[in-house]
Amino acid sequence: MPSCDNCGAHVSADYHRVRAGNDGKLRACPDCTNPATRQRDAAGVSSAYAVRSDERGQSIATDGGDDT
Repeated sequence: MPSCDNCGAHVSADYHRVRAGNDGKLRACPDCTNPATRQRDAAGVSSAYAVRSDERGQSIATDGGDDT
C-alpha cells in the first residue's frame, strides 16, 4: 500500500501515482500539515487562528496584516 513519505499516512495508489515526484517519493499528502504550521509548532508559537474584534465588533487583523 502506498503511503506518504513525509507523514506515513496511507494514500490511494492513484493519488500516489499522480502526486509523487519523478523519484517516486510523495513529499506531502492531505493529512500533512503545511510547512509554515510545522515551523510555528517547532518554535513554540500557536498555529491556531483566532479572530478578534474591537469594542465596535469590527474584526482586528491578528497576523500583522491590515484589516481589509
